[in-house]
Amino acid sequence: MAARKPKPHQSHGLNSRVYVPLLMRIFNARWRQGAHSVVFSLDDVRNAAEELKLEARNPADVIYRMRSRTILPNEIRKHGFHVLRAIGRGRYQFEKAPDTIIVPPVTKPIEALDITPLPVRRLLPELMSALDEQALLTVASYCKLFDHFTGMTIYRLRSHVRKSVPGVGQAELDAVDVGIAANDEETPVIFPIEAKALADALNRVQVSNMIEYCRHYFPDYALRPLALKVDVESLLHIMEFNTATKAADLRVVRSQSYALKLSDKQRQFITLKADKS
Repeated sequence: MAARKPKPHQSHGLNSRVYVPLLMRIFNARWRQGAHSVVFSLDDVRNAAEELKLEARNPADVIYRMRSRTILPNEIRKHGFHVLRAIGRGRYQFEKAPDTIIVPPVTKPIEALDITPLPVRRLLPELMSALDEQALLTVASYCKLFDHFTGMTIYRLRSHVRKSVPGVGQAELDAVDVGIAANDEETPVIFPIEAKALADALNRVQVSNMIEYCRHYFPDYALRPLALKVDVESLLHIMEFNTATKAADLRVVRSQSYALKLSDKQRQFITLKADKS
């Protein structure tokens, strides 16, 4: 089966005739030379929409889409502002940062047998690059990739978490795992995980938000943020981040790439499924 043509690393979203003009109007009105942040409110979004005669049915959605689903317009990024995040109820700010997108570091892949149980694996696409976020997490968990990467025994606590966090707004996490170092008596370590399919990029705001989620809901536990990203070669990249309090200070502290190999039996059943469809 031929690999699908990869989509851009980041869905730019810069052709929006509503979101982009609104952000540019707000930024140009509030930015001052030498500023390291630009603060604005939901009322500013509404006012900008009225001034530009644009329809924004849900003003908060403008921020949600542009803070974690896309890069900011070039006119904003050229001043060094790559981050847009919530700082309270109805309050937001642009922040300076090195970049918007976190690219997995290049590491020599570790080859491993795909040990996903056959009843599950036969129902998924053959190529890792064709899997969505939840399927990637399923395969990585069955294959004990998080265990290998962390050196701990990893258990799934929750999947697809969406929760309000003070000072952040709504945080979304693809998974929250817990890890035990030696035995079940030990205090677990919290592993929030952001997973990204081929067409989606890893945004530092999303990683920062999941860190703040864990700080709020699991304040007494050690925290190790992770991300899982697949590339066009079907390599799985796992990254661990520092626990920076600012999105701009977020960095990768450890990373490893994995190449999963299907067994002949797995490939046989996947091919059979494809032929029937």
